[in-house]
Amino acid sequence: MERIKVDLKAKSYDIVIGQKLEHEIISFLKEKRYTNRFIVIDQHVYEMHKEKVDVIIDGFPFLVINGGEENKNFIVLEQILKSMVEAKLDRKSCLVIIGGGVIGDIGAFAASLFMRGIACVQVPTTLLSQVDSSVGGKTAINFQGVKNLVGSFYQPEAVFIDVDYLVTLDKDHIYSGLGEVVKYGFILDGEFIDHYHYHRENLLVLDPKTMIQIISQGIQFKTTIVTKDEKEDSIRKILNFGHTIGHGLEVLETFDGAHGQAVAEGMIYESILAFDRGMISRQYLDEIIQICQPLFQWKTWTDGDKEEMLRNIRLDKKNEGHKIHMILPVARGMVTIVDDVTEEEIKNSIRREA
Repeated sequence: MERIKVDLKAKSYDIVIGQKLEHEIISFLKEKRYTNRFIVIDQHVYEMHKEKVDVIIDGFPFLVINGGEENKNFIVLEQILKSMVEAKLDRKSCLVIIGGGVIGDIGAFAASLFMRGIACVQVPTTLLSQVDSSVGGKTAINFQGVKNLVGSFYQPEAVFIDVDYLVTLDKDHIYSGLGEVVKYGFILDGEFIDHYHYHRENLLVLDPKTMIQIISQGIQFKTTIVTKDEKEDSIRKILNFGHTIGHGLEVLETFDGAHGQAVAEGMIYESILAFDRGMISRQYLDEIIQICQPLFQWKTWTDGDKEEMLRNIRLDKKNEGHKIHMILPVARGMVTIVDDVTEEEIKNSIRREA
C-alpha cells in the first residue's frame, strides 16, 4: 500500500493507493467521527462490486446514479443535494463518493455547495479518475453544451485508490486512463515516457503491482504541481495538455469515446499545431502519435465538426479575454503555455497527417 500526502497546509490530505481498501476506508471514517455519512455511488460500480461497496456503505443512506457524461448536469446535482437533505446531513457530516470521473466531479461539487461545504472522501474506480480527476480538488458539471463550465475548487478529506475496481473496466476506459497516464511524461518527465513504453503490456492487462506503481508515479507528478498552484493560476495549467481540443471533441454528438481518449486525440492535434509552429521535431511528433493513436479510433472531422469544437474552445477556462490559451510541447517531457493560438491554426491541426 502506498500513501501520498497532498500538502495544502490546512487543506492537506492523504491519498492511499492499494488493494482491498474498504476496511481502511471504514477505519478512516470512524476515526474522523463525522456526525453522519451519505454515499453517492456509480450504478455500474455498484452492480459490479456490490459486496465490496456494501462494506463502505456500512448501513448509512446512499444514492446510486448513472455515471454517464450526459448526467453531469444540474438535474442530477439537485438529485444528490435533495438526497443529502433527506439523509439529514449537517455541517459535520461526510459525503463519500464512489465512482469514476463524472461521479467524482458532481459528487464533490455537491459537497462544496451543501451548507457551504461539508467533508467529502473520494473513492475513484476508473483508471482515469484514479490517476487524475480525483486528485487536486476540481469539481464541476457541464452546462450549455460546454464541459465543466460550472464548478469549484474543493479539496477532499482523503482519496482511496483501490486498483481492484479496475478489473471490470472495458477496453475504452482502460485506454482512456492510459491517455492521462502518458500525459505526465509528455508534460513533465521524458523518462516516464520510456517507463510507459516498458510497462505498456502490463498496464493493458491491469497487473495490480504495475498499476499501483504507475498510478503512484502519476499522482506524485500531479501533487507536485497542485501544491504549487492549487487554483490553476499558473503552472497547473500544463496539466491541460490535450484538453483544449480534447474538450472540443467531447461535445460533438458523433464523438463516442471516453474522456481520456479525447485527451489522447487532443494531444496529437495540439502536437501537430506545435510542429507546424516549429516548436518540436518531426521525430518527437511521430513518437507522440505512435503512443496516443492506439488509444482511440481515428475519425475524419468535417468543417462543421471543427466549428462546433471551436465554439467550446472559445469558452475554455484557460482563455483570457479573447485569446485562446493552449499547452504545447516544446521538447520531450516539456511543454509551454501559449496565449496566441488562432482558430485557423486549430482547424488546420485537426488532421491525420502532419
